[in-house]
Amino acid sequence: MNKVSVGVALLFFVLSFSPCALGQQGTDSGKKTDTTVNQGKGEAERVQGDKHYYGREAAQSFEEARKWYLKGAEQGNAAAQSMLGFLYYYGQGVSQDYKKAAEWHRKAAEQGNAASQGMLGLSHYFGEGASQDYTKAAEWFRKAAAQEDALSLGMLGVMHEKGKGVPRDYKKAAEWYRKAVAQGNDSVQPFLDRVLKKIK
Repeated sequence: MNKVSVGVALLFFVLSFSPCALGQQGTDSGKKTDTTVNQGKGEAERVQGDKHYYGREAAQSFEEARKWYLKGAEQGNAAAQSMLGFLYYYGQGVSQDYKKAAEWHRKAAEQGNAASQGMLGLSHYFGEGASQDYTKAAEWFRKAAAQEDALSLGMLGVMHEKGKGVPRDYKKAAEWYRKAVAQGNDSVQPFLDRVLKKIK
């Protein structure tokens, strides 16, 4: 596989993890939640943001979602901070801004939000909104992988396969890819197949 097709495959893999694919960033969207605004720590605001983001019980509007997520994020709600990071990363309801995305993901990641830890890892891996630093990327991916974040499990496989930020090790790459597939990340199956051929 040449460098261009590897890059395209990696980009497809990363883009498959939109907020919709990631779900509620650690929240249970199936639960009935008290939506009384200002119930504390920004959770009600995050719930209102989700309603507008996903178009459930409210008209879908990324702009309206951003307003509610911002209110929750300013109260320190990690899930709201994470969703703001996604809005800026993908340019949904706002101008795409990798730096702002990384800032919001860092706030959520430092509170233990696995999805934001993974996205902060991506920011460092690609140098989007943060310094390109493979060692830092691997650190954030490991934190998220410890919470079984499928994106991060796959990215650790990529890093071990390529030898970026970690020693090149096809067996470890295969282990991470297998864990990612077990978490439903089917996009890394071709990557796993490729490294298994190199191990033989």
